[in-house]
Amino acid sequence: MTAEFGLTWLLRFIGVTTLPAFVAVVMPQSWLVYWTTRAAPGTPVGILFTYLARVLMAMYAFVGLLCLILSTDIPRYLPLIWVFGVGSAVGGMVGLIALFAAVPPDQRIGFFWVVFGDFAEALAQGVLLVCLLLCLPLRPGHG
Repeated sequence: MTAEFGLTWLLRFIGVTTLPAFVAVVMPQSWLVYWTTRAAPGTPVGILFTYLARVLMAMYAFVGLLCLILSTDIPRYLPLIWVFGVGSAVGGMVGLIALFAAVPPDQRIGFFWVVFGDFAEALAQGVLLVCLLLCLPLRPGHG
C-alpha cells in the first residue's frame, strides 16, 4: 500500500462517515429535542442551541463532502490536504486541552464523553493524515 492510496481511502472514510451529519441539519425539531434530552438531560433546546447544533452538523457534512472531493486527486489537492491534516491535529489537541481545563473531574459524565470522542477523533485523524502525507514521495515542483 502506498501513502497516496492510504490518503485516498482515509479521506473517503472521513467523507462517508461525516457526510451523514446532514441528516441532523434537516431533522425535525422534535427529534433534535429528543436526542439532546437523551444525551444531556435538562439541557434547554432553544433557538441558540438549535442554531448551533444545526450549523455544526452542516459544517461536518461540508467537511465530509470536501474530503470526498480531495480524495479524487491527491497530487492536485495536496496543499489543502496538508491544511486539513494539520488543522485537525491542532484543533483536536486544543479542543481536548480546553475541554479538560473547563470541565471539573466530577462533571465528566454523559455528553462530556461525546465531546471528548469528537476531539480525540479529530486529533487521531489529523495525526494519521500528517503521517501519511510525510510518507509521500517528493514530486518535482512539490518540495
